[in-house]
Amino acid sequence: MRERALDRIGAFSDGVMAVAITLLVLNIEVPTLDHGQRLGDALVDLLPSLGAFVLAFALVGRFWVIHHNLFETLERFDGQMMVLNLLFLALIALMPFGMDLVDSYPDTSIAIAAFAAILSLTSLTHWTMTTYALRSDFVHEQRVRDTRRGRVISLGVPAVFLLSVPVAFASPLAAELMWAATIVLRGPLRGLAARLLG
Repeated sequence: MRERALDRIGAFSDGVMAVAITLLVLNIEVPTLDHGQRLGDALVDLLPSLGAFVLAFALVGRFWVIHHNLFETLERFDGQMMVLNLLFLALIALMPFGMDLVDSYPDTSIAIAAFAAILSLTSLTHWTMTTYALRSDFVHEQRVRDTRRGRVISLGVPAVFLLSVPVAFASPLAAELMWAATIVLRGPLRGLAARLLG
């Protein structure tokens, strides 16, 4: 029974993330050509939007992977875990809005900072879920060590996103580069976790 309930939570979570990813691409509109404008030029103008989509897709995809990995380790859950999961999914659902904000106002510090705050809260919520699952003995005993390592890794990501909030007010581009860095940050963080936890 518990296994079926975990499967249902996983399926619902997958659905929310799939919708969020779909909404990201809907923010990219087919260009309407002005008199004398060439389609090639209009497509070049779309490159910043496509770049924003690729980055947001990669981030949501990464969140899906770590969420999937966590739920694969669980033997059981409780109401608190469900609340944390719903909060996580609510923040995932906000990502298309945040990315649209960045795409519409790419050089505006407040837009960059707002999206950085969404990313930071999403990462921190997932870290909290992982911590709660470990403390509540919800994680299968054979997966506890790996999950503890994952928790160390996942703490580095919200730290980067949180630091990017003040950075956005100095340089929006630097903040966006920090977000992109989190995609490749997993390798070094995994090495750090292995050294810390053995």
